[in-house]
Order: sequence, then structure tokens, then C-alpha cells
Amino acid sequence: MSKCAIIIPALNPSKSLVDYVQLLLAKGIPQVIVVNDGSKEELESIFNELNMFDGCTVLTHETNKGKGRALKTAFQYFLQMHHDLDGVVTADADGQHSIPDVIKIAAMLGNDREEMILGVRDFSMSNVPVRSLIGNRITSYIFQLFYGGKLEDTQTGLRGIPKAILSPLIALKGERYEYEMNMLIFARKKNIMISKTSIQTLYFNNNADSHYSSLIDSLRVFFKLISGLLRYSMSTIASGIIDILSFLLLISVLLKNLPLGIRVLLATFGARVLSSSCNFYMNRKIVFASSNNLKKAFVKYYILFFALIAASYLLVISANLFLNLDVVLSKICIDTVLGILSYQIQLHWVFKSDKRKINKIAGENHDL
Repeated sequence: MSKCAIIIPALNPSKSLVDYVQLLLAKGIPQVIVVNDGSKEELESIFNELNMFDGCTVLTHETNKGKGRALKTAFQYFLQMHHDLDGVVTADADGQHSIPDVIKIAAMLGNDREEMILGVRDFSMSNVPVRSLIGNRITSYIFQLFYGGKLEDTQTGLRGIPKAILSPLIALKGERYEYEMNMLIFARKKNIMISKTSIQTLYFNNNADSHYSSLIDSLRVFFKLISGLLRYSMSTIASGIIDILSFLLLISVLLKNLPLGIRVLLATFGARVLSSSCNFYMNRKIVFASSNNLKKAFVKYYILFFALIAASYLLVISANLFLNLDVVLSKICIDTVLGILSYQIQLHWVFKSDKRKINKIAGENHDL
């Protein structure tokens, strides 16, 4: 058993939470941290009873602030008070994570592996609610498309997290369920290994007690998932504006005394150099938040840059010659597809983070 704390965010829990925590402590867990996230006053007795257990601490939000904020509160407390422990395991308060599974994740966390551990459920089982099945299928597909790496259960609340990455996790955006998704995006961007282990798939009363809002929370998670693509789109648009303005400045002011042919050539080249440099900087620092080698990323970026120009030209010409398609329409469609392809190549090749130790990541400033 590793020396880790179990963190349980709780909003209006049932009395069974007391037995759950008691069993964890009896199994040798050194510390359980329960966050009362604005529960009803009539349930205060549950948290008072938990606070009486040796090895259990209850932290309280007077009003509901969301699961993400509850986790951050617990992470902060852990770092301040438990320097002797190796990390944390997060679990839900509704009993969906069995005691043996929590213990299994805790044991894996104690093997000095610098990775985040996910407890993965089997969504092919008959007891899985339809909304949970559909939600996880969609988020898993989008996550793999935009960030790489196949995660069968992106919404699992049972996670093992090493102490070294708790500080950067506290700095991440997200106050409610979208925060857990942001944790996974952070891990992928920083090249932190995500390992998976199978756990029991437990649902009670068709998951009626869940505080997850099918509409509001799903929208938050969805927008967090596509945030990288949105940043990429904004970077592309900003670069396009820079390209046009630079071209106008060069051809109308700085190069106005040169012959037209030379002006157009130099203005086009100069504007494209400036706009692509700005695009490289924005993608590296903002879109992909990469910390890989600058020179290697620069070379890879411009290899991709010229390859895309060549591909766009050849495909547009081919579409016109062999399919008799309109050049402008072909250009729009082809460049849209190439843009999506470019995002994937930049994510997985150009700006892929170098493998680094977690303690180096912990010393950086993060705010995704």
C-alpha cells in the first residue's frame, strides 16, 4: 500500500459515506480528505461523524462551488499538511468506486511511477445508463481526435495522481466537472503518461443521484474538449489578418517605388514570413503549450508549412483539371481538410512535448 490520501468531494451524500470512509481507513489508508461542497444543513451530522474518525479530515465550502473547486481545495490542503505522503487518489462520494478498486489505484500509485492512473469502467455492461454510455463514447472520440491517446473512460472520477503534479493541477482552469477533463488535456500536453486499469462498473438507481447535469455540465466538458481547436482556429484567423495587413503595408508603402511584379512577389513573401512566424509563436505558446526544443519545432513547422502549400496547390489544380471543379470552391474545401490535418500533425509531431520528469513540470507555470 502506498502512502497516499483519498480525496472525496461530497455534495449531499448519503449516510453510507460514513461506512465507506471507515472501510478505507480500516484497509490501511493513512488519510481521507472529504470536501463538503455546500451540502444541505440537515446533512451536517454526516460530516461531523466523519470528522471524528482518526485519519479523516473534512473541509467545508459554505456554498456549492463545484467538483473542480472541491478537488483543488483538497489538493491545496494535501500539499500544505501532508508532506510525508506520495500522492492522492480521487474517488466519488456515491459509492460507485468500490473499496478494492480504490485500494488498487492507491497501490499502483506507490510504485514510484511518474504517471496519472485512471480507473476505467466497462461501458459495454447492461447496467450502464444510456446517457453515460453516449457521453463517454463521444468525449473519448473527441479527446483522441484532438489530443491523441485512446481513453475509454474520460469521465472517471477514480484517479491516482502523484504529489509532484498537484501544484500545476491546482492552477488549471475549471470549477466543475470540466476540470477533470482539463486534467487529462494537461497530462497529454505535458506528455505525462496516463495509465489505465479496469475497475468495477457500478451504477445505482440508474445513476439518479448523480449531480452531473446532462446539459450544462456536458456543454462545459464539450467546450473544454474543443478549446484546443478553438485556439488553433483563432491563431489561424489572426495569422491571416496579419498576412493581409502586412501585404498591404509592404505593397502600398514600403515597396511602392518598385515595379509591380517585384512588389507583389516581395510583399507576398514578406507578409507570409511575418504571418507564419506569428502563427508559429502562437501555436507553440498558446495553442499547444509546448515545451519541446525550439529549433526542432521551428524546422518541423516550416517543413509542414511548405508541404501544405505544395499539397494545396497540387490538389486544387488536380481537382480543376480532372474533376472540372471550381478553383475557389476546391480551394476552400481542400484547405479546410488540410487545416484539420495540420492541427493533428502539429499536435503529434511539430509541438509534441519532450518526455520530461514530473518534478520539472511541477516547477513551471500552467494555466490551461
